[in-house]
Amino acid sequence: MNRLEKKISTILNSAMADDLTDYGKIIKSMKKSLGLPFFGTKKIAAALLKECLGDVSHFEYDYEIFKTGVSSKPVFEDTFEGKVRLFMNIGKNHRVSPGDVIREIVKRSGIDGKLIGKIDIHQNYSFIEIPEQYAEVVLVSFDNVRFRGTAVVLEPAKRKKRD
Repeated sequence: MNRLEKKISTILNSAMADDLTDYGKIIKSMKKSLGLPFFGTKKIAAALLKECLGDVSHFEYDYEIFKTGVSSKPVFEDTFEGKVRLFMNIGKNHRVSPGDVIREIVKRSGIDGKLIGKIDIHQNYSFIEIPEQYAEVVLVSFDNVRFRGTAVVLEPAKRKKRD
């Protein structure tokens, strides 16, 4: 693995595993100062890569290197008392009820419905609490799932601010 590949691997590992909240705040401030609301983040990321990697004009892009060393294990930021919160991109506007959510989770993952904790359904999204030891199974079981015509995205929720 050459120098560029090692740096890319390190960046990807950091993106998957590290808490980058403080860096995200800096990016938001930088984006505001650019006045580019839609594409500012991409421009900033590209500039940071240029600064970090240097000249990549002769770099051969082998997409396999982007997988090298990157853990595909999800990072659960919002955990509390042995449960994790998951974010789902469907809500009341998609005619989803807590019963629908429980049925889908039980049907797809095989876990006992009684293990599912609090379900918060908002207009366009929902949050679901799952015991930490089953969270990864539930996430994997929702790959390529559609609910009433909408592709369902289930992912770890961002950290909730607790009192």
